Amino acid sequence: MSKMSFFVGLLSLLLPLLIYADETVADCKVSSYVDLVRCAEKRSSDIQISEQQLKSAEKLADVANQWINPDLDADTVAKGSDRSETNITLLFNLRLGGKKDALISEAQSEIERARANRDLGVHRSRLELMLGLYRLAHIKSEIHIEEESVETFSKISQQYQKRPALSPEQDVSLSVFKMALADHQLRLTKLKSDEEKLYQEIMAVTGLPKSLISKNLPLPKKAWTPLDGSSTTDESPQVRAALADLKLAKSQRQKTESESWPDLKIGPSMKAVKENGESTTFVGLALSMPLPVFSQNGPSRTYSAQRLIEAEMIAEQTKRKATSTRSELVSRYNQTIQSLKSSLSLSIVNEKHEQLERQFFKGVVPSSLVIEAHRQLFDLEERRNASELEALDAYGRVLIIDNKFNEVVL
Repeated sequence: MSKMSFFVGLLSLLLPLLIYADETVADCKVSSYVDLVRCAEKRSSDIQISEQQLKSAEKLADVANQWINPDLDADTVAKGSDRSETNITLLFNLRLGGKKDALISEAQSEIERARANRDLGVHRSRLELMLGLYRLAHIKSEIHIEEESVETFSKISQQYQKRPALSPEQDVSLSVFKMALADHQLRLTKLKSDEEKLYQEIMAVTGLPKSLISKNLPLPKKAWTPLDGSSTTDESPQVRAALADLKLAKSQRQKTESESWPDLKIGPSMKAVKENGESTTFVGLALSMPLPVFSQNGPSRTYSAQRLIEAEMIAEQTKRKATSTRSELVSRYNQTIQSLKSSLSLSIVNEKHEQLERQFFKGVVPSSLVIEAHRQLFDLEERRNASELEALDAYGRVLIIDNKFNEVVL
């Protein structure tokens, strides 16, 4: 076997592995938009932070359940070598008034709030990620339109400039085409800058390479699912967080009421006396408790009672806002998708646009109509993309309110 055939054979074996490595990141193979979303979710730092915040909060239950260490008090006094006295006391802390139950309830409320905030954080991160990927796909289509416009106007300008002489009308047309060319070039530069910025943001959050993201962007949305206006918002992460805050306020009020009771310290006590060679030992019970003479925690109880009223008002307001917001989002979504369904498709617009350009080069239509057609084509695509993003955003936010966005890929 020659060296050349050996290297060709080796390359044929390694090439599929190199291609696979390019499409496989962090134990997830990406071959579609859905795969890209799933892989990005696993690697998203925002989602990982939300999960870690919940894990941290879950440890509060162990903190609330832990015992208080006992107090050991010991002292020895002596007078010469004939007389000494030793005292030893071991005191165990008993929390009266339900302090431990209040702490446990407070910890559970914190965990419920952290779980609701985790769900909301994960949902919002997923929605933001998917909207970013759709926006990248939109920008790619808008860049394509602007590149075609720049190419067309450059070609027309060159044709005018090649003529030996221009009529006054042609001279004005050339100036107008040059201005239109400059305008579209500026738009193209802005689009490419926005595209790069968005790529960098997604890459920073997910750690995925740009090439992998670019190859698996979503296709234009064709099927839209109508949304029902009637639904309950009890499972909404925002509502659950507000209800957890309400439960937390109740727990904190219970805690302040329990703190009106002093802690009781009780335990065995021993006293050993040695005098003139004889030892005597006394065993008894020791007790220590602060007397609620100067304060019975009245101000704290009043404050916690006011906080409870505030939490009840916020919880009720959050429920009403969630219902109102969902109704508004459903209405906006259904109206937007109806507009998208009734608008002209890009393929039809492109066909008419190409037909118009052919007629211009034949001298049938004026230059102003060509410039306006290019502007209208871009504006239509830009507005369609914006409407699609608005519909996707509304749909995702409704599913977040319904707490049904966990596995949905827009």
